[in-house]
Amino acid sequence: MLNTIRNAIVGALVAGTMSVAALAAVGTPPGSGPQLVDGIWLNGLAAGSNATYQAGITATGTTQATAVQLPAQITLFEIDTVASSTGVALPPALAGTEISIYNNGANTVTVFPSINNNQALSPAAQDTINNGTSTTIATHSTLYFFCAKNGIWAAK
Repeated sequence: MLNTIRNAIVGALVAGTMSVAALAAVGTPPGSGPQLVDGIWLNGLAAGSNATYQAGITATGTTQATAVQLPAQITLFEIDTVASSTGVALPPALAGTEISIYNNGANTVTVFPSINNNQALSPAAQDTINNGTSTTIATHSTLYFFCAKNGIWAAK
């Protein structure tokens, strides 16, 4: 009798786990403003299925000050138009942030730290990428950026 009850509980837990994994596909993303969030969408976000992305970006400018500033809270970027010696600037380096950038352009793109000083640092200062002021991404290549400490991007 106890084995039957134990088997029923284990079966229910396994079925419940499998249905959660199956439901974590896409769901309905939230709109703007206060509201309830779709649990299926949220599970997909936690599992990496619903990452925020932006494509169709055109790299501009040849310096950090004139590069196109990438917005915060986006995890996947695709740079589609890259003229010679142009670039983009990362959002502020805040601990826990992860970004992937794919260069789909015809030229190497230069990636700079955020144009503005990082206000999370005291005093506010410029971010770095691999202890430097910029890095590059070859055409049709991806670079992964992550920040474990405010102000410092690591690129791999």
